[in-house]
Amino acid sequence: MDYFREEHELFRASLRDFLQREVLPNINQWEKEKKIPREIWKKMGAMGYLGLSYPKEYGGSDLDFFFDVVFNEELGRINCGGFTIAHQAAQYMAGPYIVKYGSEVIKQKYLPKIISGELIGCIGITEPDVGSDTQKIKTKAIKKGNHYIVDGSKTFITNAYYGDFVVTVVKTDPDKGSKGVSLLVIDLNSEGIQKNKLNKLGWHCSDTAELSFDSVKVPIENLIGEEGSGFKYLMNGLQLERLCFIPSSVASMEYAIEISMEYMSERKAFGNTIDTFQVLRHRVAQLSSEVEALKSFGYYCCNIFGRGMYDVKLCSMAKLICTELHEKVATQCLQFYGGYGYMEDYPMARMYRDVRAGTIGAGTSEIMHEIISKMVIDDVKYEKEKDTGTSSEKFFYNPIGSIYQMGFDHRELFRSSVRKFIEKEVGSKISSWNKRGNIPKEIYKKFAQMGYFGLPFDQKYGGSNSEIWYTVIILEEISRVTPTGFAATLASHFYLSLMYINNNGRENQKQKYLISGVKGDLIGCVAFSEPFMDFDSKNIKTTATKSGETYIINGSKNFIANSIESDYVIVTAKTESKSKSEGIRIFIVETNLPGVNYIKQNKLGSHNSDMTEISFENVKIPLGNLLGEPEEEFDLIEHSIYGSLSMASISLGTSQFALERTLKYLKKRELFGDPVAKFQVLRHRIARMASEIELNRQFLINLYTKFERGNSLFKEALMAKLLATQLCDRIMLQSFQTFGGEGLIDEYPLTRILRNSKSEQIGGGTSEILCEILSKVIINPKEPNEFKKQVKKQTSNI
Repeated sequence: MDYFREEHELFRASLRDFLQREVLPNINQWEKEKKIPREIWKKMGAMGYLGLSYPKEYGGSDLDFFFDVVFNEELGRINCGGFTIAHQAAQYMAGPYIVKYGSEVIKQKYLPKIISGELIGCIGITEPDVGSDTQKIKTKAIKKGNHYIVDGSKTFITNAYYGDFVVTVVKTDPDKGSKGVSLLVIDLNSEGIQKNKLNKLGWHCSDTAELSFDSVKVPIENLIGEEGSGFKYLMNGLQLERLCFIPSSVASMEYAIEISMEYMSERKAFGNTIDTFQVLRHRVAQLSSEVEALKSFGYYCCNIFGRGMYDVKLCSMAKLICTELHEKVATQCLQFYGGYGYMEDYPMARMYRDVRAGTIGAGTSEIMHEIISKMVIDDVKYEKEKDTGTSSEKFFYNPIGSIYQMGFDHRELFRSSVRKFIEKEVGSKISSWNKRGNIPKEIYKKFAQMGYFGLPFDQKYGGSNSEIWYTVIILEEISRVTPTGFAATLASHFYLSLMYINNNGRENQKQKYLISGVKGDLIGCVAFSEPFMDFDSKNIKTTATKSGETYIINGSKNFIANSIESDYVIVTAKTESKSKSEGIRIFIVETNLPGVNYIKQNKLGSHNSDMTEISFENVKIPLGNLLGEPEEEFDLIEHSIYGSLSMASISLGTSQFALERTLKYLKKRELFGDPVAKFQVLRHRIARMASEIELNRQFLINLYTKFERGNSLFKEALMAKLLATQLCDRIMLQSFQTFGGEGLIDEYPLTRILRNSKSEQIGGGTSEILCEILSKVIINPKEPNEFKKQVKKQTSNI
């Protein structure tokens, strides 16, 4: 997705330069003094960095929300959580309530000075005995004449000690519960306010205080919106508070990984720089992949928020994953530094301290689990309350770019028809195929008759030239079939072998194999892995020797799905031996030729699909069966992208199916007299599973959008496959555990899925191989440049 325009990047460059000049050189001093000087707020206001989305009539810039995303990303990169949270509290937690719900009097009084940096605001929700349960606050504001008299206390309030005002959650009618909650703007220099500065673990340069209110007089005009509507306003506003954590945290994590890699490239141990140690390299690859996926998810959430869409579930999921991953990255990057990471002279010590507040502020991780579990398990709907008062309709509106959700009607109608077809033609028969050990060819014909094999291909080859999302839906829906070997088998034909022929084949090859493949008359599979070689394609031993009008193929391929039922195999072989990287070509080998032999392999799972070792002994194929032009070498990148995206889609679909089955089981199963779905441990487990599925889904959607446009995706596709298959493995184990003893019984689908899912972190390159490749791309910058030289247009006529 393209969320940023040239204007955003110019703004980023300006802000980054300002922070480098005016903030970074002073951070250590401000941390020691535990105070941010007011001058820096005024300088930022003078530069137009404050009030980016605020209305122009009060001095704001009225910009789209992705300027705020840039603002938070750049704050995250300076590695000072205190400076970041101070500005977030003022700009995104206190000010927006005045913008959206405040009267014209209160807007004129506060907004211009917030935007200029003259006034520093904060929000007061938490009380000493009340955390996230806002309805039970005890601070009272009783109307008396032209004032409210406020009594009570607030704690953990960022900016409260040196700030100028606090947007305070109060009870104006203690007997009405949530309908008695209101918001007041209280000037912090008012008589009757006592401040107690709190000494924190991190965020040292920002001030945090406990406030006590003893008969504090507040003018009636300082009421925000309507009396008794404060709880509604908070429910509408908390998503922004949670959302602003994401871009700043992602940028902070990227910074941590960058500086850690720089340190690792200089630090030596046992005679080598530590960036050569595989265990550390793989850790960098894993962290980088998780951050990249979160970044996509965060941008998506920011996009829908900027468009005025209120999605409590997505914002809660993103906040949960983001803040916990931030802790993980800080911990592991500090570990890269060894003893130096523990020293305050090095950057990771501060980050390690600062990130700990993320899983607490704006709703703890436990609260996020509670919110998500209610929405996922109990179908609770947190609808956006209708704005009352004088809300600003344009506030945080983002008109940028298209927004994609898999819920578009025409796509979901297609999904529904595919699901019904699979239930009818596959669901009742899969058990017998499982016993037989293969999938009959008739099912390929039926899929072809429905047009499913030809979705991405040109009409002249029998396809429908459909957008890529229809193919993604097919991959997701076939992954719901248990055992999951069905999905891998079909994908091997229509998503891999046909894609190779479409993208690399000459016209006569397309006429013979692509048209027949789309019709289901010829079935293909892909054979790249070799015994004891797996993903090491450069060192394959299978050879193709030119002899007159033929190539003679010798060698063997291993772990080949769908091979016995296939009519042809897409095979990699070496035609030259000048170097390891030269001479690798792709061939179409028909399986009925003399010298093609199979050894069927007995697998842990996926019993309905065959898997074999194929040997080629002096197999003669025509010169015309060289796939593509003679000078074209095997494109490992293209192969990796297709295979990785398809396996990620299948793994994600399997995870979603497992989650749905687990939810259904939880709701009907009782234990100790209660539905199992009421047990908090299981509810939080489900919330975590649903959140990680959603994150991976948005990452994949983003990648497929780029893939459709022909963007280079080698690194990102491997990341998607790594994360989705790891997630599938975790979800299977957690779902299996939730079923208890019944999970061991074969009649329950989770048993079969658990067996089958073990192959997903192996096929197409093991997770370890993926980390090895990713570490080369991420840590050794020269290698990706070599990869990029090979990249051709990756899409067919999609």
